[in-house]
Amino acid sequence: MEEFLNKLPTSVSKTELLRILQEFQDKYGYLDNDFIHELSKKIGIQPGKIFGIASFYSQFRFKPSGKYIVNLCSGVACHINSSENLINVFTKLTGLKDGETSADGKITLELVPCLGGCANSPVVKVNDKYYTKVTKADLLKIIQELK
Repeated sequence: MEEFLNKLPTSVSKTELLRILQEFQDKYGYLDNDFIHELSKKIGIQPGKIFGIASFYSQFRFKPSGKYIVNLCSGVACHINSSENLINVFTKLTGLKDGETSADGKITLELVPCLGGCANSPVVKVNDKYYTKVTKADLLKIIQELK
């Protein structure tokens, strides 16, 4: 973390702050409290303000996540097309609820309000790969691939 912080300027704008938070999360997987406090000291923005900005965006995590981050859409279009059933199946088969990571550190489940694929709902995203018009059979196959 020190090496990362040492490369930063002592003053940054809000748009630069987002880039810094993204870069840190890309490198370390999540934004922990120590980083937020040390960043605060470095750039002169209160930790609460940094956390407030980061927590506004769903892309930021504040605890370690699994190797596979599974986003299940719970938005209106996906809900109408049975995403609730997919969520229940996923939870039953993995034992994971929203925001939880499997004991082996492989899978993190995140329910999200929209993945932007409403016309092809229900949508599931695993890391950077999108699955559209997902059926129960499709979801079972996805889960098998993750194990």
